[in-house]
Amino acid sequence: MIKSISLSAISLALLSFNTAASAETTNLDYPRVYTGIGYGQYSFQFEDSENDINFDDDSQMLKGYVGSQFNKYLSLELAYQNFDEVSDIDSYAEVDGISLAARLAAPITASFSVYAKGGWLEWDAEVTSDIPALGEISTDQSGGDIFYGAGIEYAFTSNMQIRFEYERYELEDDIDPDMDVASVSVQYMF
Repeated sequence: MIKSISLSAISLALLSFNTAASAETTNLDYPRVYTGIGYGQYSFQFEDSENDINFDDDSQMLKGYVGSQFNKYLSLELAYQNFDEVSDIDSYAEVDGISLAARLAAPITASFSVYAKGGWLEWDAEVTSDIPALGEISTDQSGGDIFYGAGIEYAFTSNMQIRFEYERYELEDDIDPDMDVASVSVQYMF
């Protein structure tokens, strides 16, 4: 009996919290500005057949972003990505970038939405190889390329959200590196 009363009380409290959060997220003024930070894991792969090099490693990444949500469907955001060093036997690489992306959301409920995003990444990379006969050779490379992704977002309140997202970066360079990123972000909406 006490167990069923406790479960009923917890269910009622959760329902009240979810109803309050839903009411908070439906009466919003647009545009809204938001900022967030994220942490993720990424896979870095490339194949240089000319020099017989295959590179495949995983590492961590951090990102920070600011954006403007124009309505409940469309946002524009500027982000900085810091990809930690990846290495493979006698080579290693480190990439940083700044991106601008449009995000198109599809609200499922007042608190939960799915979204797709796409944009442009300006990146800088330092690639170093240790060649036994020559020693360590380092090159700096940079470029700009499109990227795309998808994710889900949950709003705890009208100001606090959490995101889980996947992004794909296909950097156009002589070695055509690909980066797949899975990340989680916490954001605050003003």
